[in-house]
Order: sequence, then structure tokens, then C-alpha cells
Amino acid sequence: MHYSSQSLSLPKIIPKKESITRLIVATQAIKQAKGRALLVSHGPRPAMYVGNLVRILRPDLIHLAYSFNFTHLPEGAQRGLMARAYQQPIKLVTYSTVERELYANYFDIPIERIDMLHWAVHAPKIDLSQQPIEAGRYICALGSQGRDYQTLFTAMQKMPNIKLVVVASPNSIKDLVVPDNVKVHTNIPLVQAHNILAHSQFMVLPLRDSHVPCGHVTIVSGMFFKKAILVTNSLGVHDYITNEKTGLFFEPKNPNDLAQKIESLWDDPTLTKRLSETGFQFAHTHCTEKTVINYFTHFIQQFN
Repeated sequence: MHYSSQSLSLPKIIPKKESITRLIVATQAIKQAKGRALLVSHGPRPAMYVGNLVRILRPDLIHLAYSFNFTHLPEGAQRGLMARAYQQPIKLVTYSTVERELYANYFDIPIERIDMLHWAVHAPKIDLSQQPIEAGRYICALGSQGRDYQTLFTAMQKMPNIKLVVVASPNSIKDLVVPDNVKVHTNIPLVQAHNILAHSQFMVLPLRDSHVPCGHVTIVSGMFFKKAILVTNSLGVHDYITNEKTGLFFEPKNPNDLAQKIESLWDDPTLTKRLSETGFQFAHTHCTEKTVINYFTHFIQQFN
């Protein structure tokens, strides 16, 4: 059975409506679990509500905290509340190796209880016969969490002959000056974002620093769409990108290095093709639904 906070519609006037909704849904899921049922929470906030409630309602319940990932780590009282809740799950699953140590130290979780699993999805079917949303030759950048579009836009100012198409949230580009050779799309359907990715020359993924654990979803999407990926050299993506093999790194906060790397890929179709093919192979080996199925099969077998 599946329970989602989006299935409840509380009046807008209720304060902290989102927190109350998550609390209600977590309670419903725990009460519905029978016997030795496995309860899987998705995301760190649902894991917090489930973890604290299970201690009270069903201390014998098997709880797996899946998709355990933070863009910004909590502070103050919320950190303490989460740290207590995260002692309860039998396992927590992150999408990068660096996050295992980060969360173990930050929340005082035994590191052996945190597993790393590559972000895995159903491989998308790509229809290149669709009319491109953006005309001409261009590169693209997608996503919003942990992004550094300031560095990317500064780099693009150095290359007026190259067009960049960005798909991001309004907040991720707030207060930034968009160069003339950059087109920005916000709040567009996923199918349109995929169209932009599919018809691009390659993808750029600018991350805010050398440790941010973000960009996994975008990287895997780019790989499945057979696009070369130019990404900030961050420890959070080292499980996916091997420099000059499954992608190409540029230095954090360095628009000059980024511009040089963009131009090198733009002018070298052989390198672009090689990176796209090795990335595609990586995704099909590590990032399909089979990876998740194998993990859950092994996990469940431990309790049979």
C-alpha cells in the first residue's frame, strides 16, 4: 500500500499544514502495517515523522528510510528531532558515498546502517522525432537543487556564439543577470524538459560547491538520454562521474575553467560522443529499476 501527503487536502488557513499532513499520513501507514510488514519512508522528512511515531505506536515495525538526501542540513531543534528519529530505521539509503559519512556524523547514526545505492529509474523512452522546442544548436542545464547558475552564466558571457537553454525553478536563478545567449524555462512540464535535453548537444551541471550531494537525478537522466555531461567536481557526484570517462569535471566556482570545458566539448564531437556512450552504459549497468529490485529483494530476505 502507498500513502502520500499529497493525497490529503487540508484547509489553507491551518498553520503548518504540510507538517500536519505528513504526521497524519505517517500515522495511517504505521497503523495499516500488519505483522512483520516492511514500512518504507521516502525522503528525510517522512523518515523523521515515521521514525518518531514508530517508537510509540509500533516499536517492532521494520522501517527502511529510502531516498535519504538533504540539499541543506537542518539546524537547531529540528536537527535534534531528526537525529532522534533516525536512530529508529533499520537502514537508511543515500545516493552517494560521501553522504554516508556526512549523515552518520551529523545525526550520530552508525554508518553501517546507511547504505549507498545509485539513483535508479525506469529507463526513459526517447522520441527524437518530436519537434524541438528550441531551434538550432545549443547546450542545456537542468535542475534547481544545489545549483550554481551564477558561475554558469558568467562563463556563458565569454562565449556569445554558444546558446544555453536552462530549465530550472525561479528561485534557483533569482536575482541573476541572464546573458543574451541564454534562454531560461521555468515551471514547464517534464515532457518539455526532456525535449530540451534530447535535442541538446550536451548537458552542463553547475553545483554550488565541491561537497554538495545533489544532481544525481539530473546526471542519470542525461546519461539515459545519451548526453555528455560537464559537471562541477563535487564529491557528491563521484559515484556517477569519472572524469573523461562518464563525464567531464570543471572546478567549482571557476567560470574560466567552465568556459574552456564547454568550448572543448562544443568543438569536439568525437569526445562528446565518447562521453555520452560511456555514460549511457554506466546508467544501464547501475541506474535501472533492476538495481532497486535487487536491493529490496536482498533486504526483505534478511527478515524471512
